[in-house]
Amino acid sequence: MPSAQRGTVQRRESGKWAARYRDEEGAQRLRGGFATRTEALSFLSQKLDEVEALRRGDPAALRRREMPTLGELASEFLGQHSAEPSTVETLRFRLRYALDGPGLDGEGGWRDVRIDRIQPHEIGAWRNRLPGKSAYGVHKALRQVLRYAVRAHLLDENPASLTPNPEPKRSEVQTFTLAELELIAAEVSPRFRALPIFAALTGLRPCEWIALERRDVDLSERVVYVRREHVDGETKPYGKTSRSLRAVPLPARAGEALAGHPARIDSRLLFPATRGAYIDLQNWRWREWTPALKAAGIAPRTPYATRHTFASLSIAAGVSLFELSRFMGTSPAMLDKTYGHLLPDALDRGRAALDAFVQAIASEEVNDGRR
Repeated sequence: MPSAQRGTVQRRESGKWAARYRDEEGAQRLRGGFATRTEALSFLSQKLDEVEALRRGDPAALRRREMPTLGELASEFLGQHSAEPSTVETLRFRLRYALDGPGLDGEGGWRDVRIDRIQPHEIGAWRNRLPGKSAYGVHKALRQVLRYAVRAHLLDENPASLTPNPEPKRSEVQTFTLAELELIAAEVSPRFRALPIFAALTGLRPCEWIALERRDVDLSERVVYVRREHVDGETKPYGKTSRSLRAVPLPARAGEALAGHPARIDSRLLFPATRGAYIDLQNWRWREWTPALKAAGIAPRTPYATRHTFASLSIAAGVSLFELSRFMGTSPAMLDKTYGHLLPDALDRGRAALDAFVQAIASEEVNDGRR
């Protein structure tokens, strides 16, 4: 068997073109059905490169020879993906729509289809059949898996990236007024009475205030230290991102709410559950939060709405997105995406601040010149 081969292309009686070559084991192969000679030559060139790589024992080429199905690739991707367990579970759930079809009924999915046979036009048709509210996240999950295939040299291009995946229109964030928070505080159990005001004036995520210990709150310095989070029954020493480990200012009204908050000697937690352990957020919502909103005559909103309330109040108070990102433990870009619509007067505030600053500098320079 020659160390290198050139292969040939020829025109068939049907008018179509075919490419002839030898595979990595020396067996002669013929691939037909090409409309033009150029298409046949392009295929032949790619195939000859692949054969040579296989003969050299190139790992990527060897792996491509046994191309995985999407189901196999998804399992491999999830097994090596470094993320929070909740994030992995979300990806696993979303990928079901790609594996089992838009209706999760086994129709229109690619669980048993080799990934090199999934075409962009098929992905486009599949996306159009996805549930409207889930389509963006589901498509994004498929992109992640096929991007992994590109990194692993299984695919040269991500077919899911060739199909547009427009983000859904932003929905209005749900917030509370201070009066509503006071009404909610009056309806929850006494041991949680400080929580609505405290959460709304510090902006902590529920997983963060659940994990707060009394030592994390400095009433004299009016600071709350976010050092850990409690998610899926597990307490972790760091937050969701590197920004999550932070200090948050404690407004006077939140401090007043905590001043009357009962401390328990059988638990170090600031807001413990009945038996002193960590609150189970799902159970707490149904036993405390939802009944309190109903009793107060307030439209249903999740506890996370207190975090949105903090953001809206801070923006209204003139806190910059940079400062707010530090307090909330997230990026300025994410804040701008979520709360940017709450900044209609940002240009006016920025212009006024710069005018005042420049005028102060000019006045100072004039005074220095007179001395």
